[in-house]
Amino acid sequence: MAESVMRKIQELSEERERLVREESRHEIGPEGHARLEQLDHDLRVLWDLRRRELAGEEITLDKDYYDRYDRYTGADEPGR
Repeated sequence: MAESVMRKIQELSEERERLVREESRHEIGPEGHARLEQLDHDLRVLWDLRRRELAGEEITLDKDYYDRYDRYTGADEPGR
């Protein structure tokens, strides 16, 4: 499972880097800013899953990532 967690982290990180580059050139709109916020949230969740996985916990992306729970606020994903 570690490979799929890391693959998802890599995928979202690349998208985030692309959006940050666009933002630095002022080529990003409100949708892009909202997507950056979403990516930041998703990456926090994924890195938390990775840390839990390294600690020996069984992780399933379908169950643990896609449930959209934000452990930092205790609420469901913002804006949903």
